[in-house]
Amino acid sequence: MSDTPSLSYCADYVRRNDKDRFLCALFAPPDRREDLFTLYAFNQEISKTREMVSEAMLGQIRLQWWRDALADIAKGKIRKHEVVEPLAALIGQGRLAPKTLEAMIDAREFDLFDQAPKDMTALEGYIDETSGKLSQAAATLLGAEDDAALKAARLAGNAYGLVGILRAMVFHGRAKRQYVPEDHLHKHGVATGDIFEFRKTDAVKAMTRDLAHQAQDKINAARKMRRHLPKKAAPAALPVTLAENYLKKLKKADFDPFSAEFGLARPASFRLTLRALSGYW
Repeated sequence: MSDTPSLSYCADYVRRNDKDRFLCALFAPPDRREDLFTLYAFNQEISKTREMVSEAMLGQIRLQWWRDALADIAKGKIRKHEVVEPLAALIGQGRLAPKTLEAMIDAREFDLFDQAPKDMTALEGYIDETSGKLSQAAATLLGAEDDAALKAARLAGNAYGLVGILRAMVFHGRAKRQYVPEDHLHKHGVATGDIFEFRKTDAVKAMTRDLAHQAQDKINAARKMRRHLPKKAAPAALPVTLAENYLKKLKKADFDPFSAEFGLARPASFRLTLRALSGYW
């Protein structure tokens, strides 16, 4: 008989679908890990919407289900659902703001229409409302309170989110979805078909290098705020350590976003552990 404790539904769900955040959550105080798993499971529920539906209207219905579930929680009615029930407990304790969760749901409407963002401002807004707010909510669950601490976590989430867009280019390309801003395509002379057909052209690499440098700049900006984030809340920002390692893999692959070395890179667990223990994310 194994003495290994079984994972909760939310923890196992995150482990299977969001390995990076699962690993980072393990460095949170033991009595706060399950809170992070609940938040990250909610994020998975809404972020996978596009992959689960065949048309936009069905996706809107699914997202509305989550809006209604939050509205029911406010009325004291809790739906029997593996993620809704623990989420309701966190909301009831005043540790998660429904408005933040609602904003994250609203941002996922963008995924349903398979249209590229017009420019970098549009992409950054999308990332901020998804990955940025998720990291800020995680920091709140870990006890961060002041504005500077929450800003540090949100900046870290934005940096990780942009790297995530790069890492998902193959996944999105297979589904004929495009998240690189249109102005960046035009700037580097890249056609949408180049991405959908995984063409390893110099123009694609130049465009990817441009976005990678912007992602590194965002990591640097987040780290300038690092001192404001309490060590107990550092796991909310730890994904930037993994993001930076992914950027190193991308550089090693000569900024080919379709390379297996980049797209299939595993989380740098040892580096993550060192950073987590030092609090130096």
